[in-house]
Amino acid sequence: MQLTYLAFYIADQGKILDRIISMIDGSPYSHCELIINDLGDRCYDCISSSHRDGGLRRKTIHMKSNHWVLIPVMCDIDYALRWFNKRQTFKYDYLALIRTIIPGFYNPEYRLFCSEACADMLELVDPASYGLRKLHRWALNNSATH
Repeated sequence: MQLTYLAFYIADQGKILDRIISMIDGSPYSHCELIINDLGDRCYDCISSSHRDGGLRRKTIHMKSNHWVLIPVMCDIDYALRWFNKRQTFKYDYLALIRTIIPGFYNPEYRLFCSEACADMLELVDPASYGLRKLHRWALNNSATH
């Protein structure tokens, strides 16, 4: 296990879809990333499922401090990378956010929502139940700074 970060994108900084996701989820966030490596100068090597990129992907992101909230967490990075390599063709799941509100609703194979992907890489139980609000709460309660 090593120290890394969960990064949460502040919905008000994004587009209309970001605000809709935030409203449905009941959190101020619309997206999250698991940081795999700190590249310096607020640039990070990240993994998540992104509606902007069409699905699961690994990407370098420059995270402006007024757009992102980073929470330190412990993660088995090797596990996260193996997890990603097995699923990198998975598409973004637009309807998954409803599953976090209505358990058992719609659970397709080969599609992931960002918080579900991050929860699964962190080896949390029932990752499909994690919306942004629930994952953010988990990160605060399990912050590596505690």
